[in-house]
Amino acid sequence: MKLTPRRGRGDAEGGTSPRYPQIVILATDPELLDRVLAVAAAAGVEPRVLPDAGAIRGLWSIADLVIVGLEVAPRLATLGLPRRDDVYLVAADDAGGEAPRWSGPLSAAVVLLPSGSSWLTAAVADACGGRAADTRLAAFVGGSGGAGATTCAAALAYQAARAGRSTLLLDVDPRGGGIDLVLGAEEEPGWRWPRLERASGHLGELAGQLPRVEGVDLLAMPRVAGVAPTELPAEAIRAVLLAGLRDYDLVVADLPRVPSEAAAEVLRRADRTYLVVSGELRGLAAARQTLAELDERCGPVGAVLRTRSNGQVDEATVGDGLGIEVAATFQDEAAVSRAADRGEPPGRAARSSLARACRRLLDDLDTVDDLVESGTGPGRAA
Repeated sequence: MKLTPRRGRGDAEGGTSPRYPQIVILATDPELLDRVLAVAAAAGVEPRVLPDAGAIRGLWSIADLVIVGLEVAPRLATLGLPRRDDVYLVAADDAGGEAPRWSGPLSAAVVLLPSGSSWLTAAVADACGGRAADTRLAAFVGGSGGAGATTCAAALAYQAARAGRSTLLLDVDPRGGGIDLVLGAEEEPGWRWPRLERASGHLGELAGQLPRVEGVDLLAMPRVAGVAPTELPAEAIRAVLLAGLRDYDLVVADLPRVPSEAAAEVLRRADRTYLVVSGELRGLAAARQTLAELDERCGPVGAVLRTRSNGQVDEATVGDGLGIEVAATFQDEAAVSRAADRGEPPGRAARSSLARACRRLLDDLDTVDDLVESGTGPGRAA
C-alpha cells in the first residue's frame, strides 16, 4: 500500500516553485575541472562553471556552495569578498602542499582530488538537500509512550539487513535507554554517540567503526548511571546522516516523541516517517496529538498499527482518526518480548506478525518516486 503524500511547507497549491540549489565552480585547470565535474555528476547536480574569478561577485553570496580551483585562489583572494560558509578549495593530490596557504584567506576547506572525491561528493549532495546514493531514510516516532516505535525501527533494520541491504540504525532518542539493548548489542565494541556528539561537516565511513549485529550497524545512546541524558546536537546528527545516506542502502532512525532539533534534522530528510500507533482509543488520541506536531516538520507520514488482544482500534479507525493510511499492522506478540529478554532482534522469526509488517514497510519504501528522489517532492526539504 502506498502512503498518501502530505504536503510539506511550501508545497501547498499556489505556493512558490521549489528552489533548485546553485553549485558554482571556479576552476580553469582542465584536468582539475574534469574531476570536479565528475564529483557533481556523482551527486546528481548540474553546476554553474564560471570562466574567471571576476564572474563570481554576483554569485558569491547567493550560491549554496562554491568550489574553487587552486590555480584561481590567488586572484580570488584579491577581490575582497565577504567571508562565507561552504567554500571548498580543490587541488590535485600531488599539488596539495600549496593549498593550505589559501585556505585561510578564502575561509575554505581543502579537498584533494581524486583521493577526496567521495568526501566532496557528500558535501555537494548535502548542499543540495539530497544524497549521493540510492538510499532510503525511514524515521519512526511513537504515537504514545510504549507504542513500540523502537521495536519497529530495530525490526525494520534487521529485516533490511536480512534482505541484503546495507543498513544503519540510528538512536536519536536520548531517553530511550539505548537501542543497542533491543538488538542485544550492548557488549559489542564500537562507537556510541559520545564519540560523535561533536561531529560536524563531513565524516568518513562509519562502517567498521560502529557496533554491528545481525548485519546491522547501529549508533546507540550511552547509559551512564547518575548522568541525565542530553539532547544530540543538530550539527552532529546532520554529519552522521550525511555519512549514512552516502554509504548505506537504508538508514533507520528511532526518534523521540518530544520534538528536538536533532529529530527535526532527520524528519526533514526522511523518505517516510512512520507513526507507530498503539491499538486502543487512548493511544489513538495521543497519536493524533503527536501527528499534529509532526505536520510542519516532515513530508509523507504513514501509520504503523500495533494491535492488542483487548484493543478497540483497527486500520479503518486509525485511517479515519488520523487522516493517513496505515502502512503496516502487527500484533502485540509475547514472543517478541521473550526474544528481547534473550537479546535477540525483534522480528527475527520470519513468520511473526512484526517481521511480515517490516517486509511490507520495505516494499513501501521502494515506492519512493522520482520527485522525492530529486529533492522536489513532499518527502524531502528543498
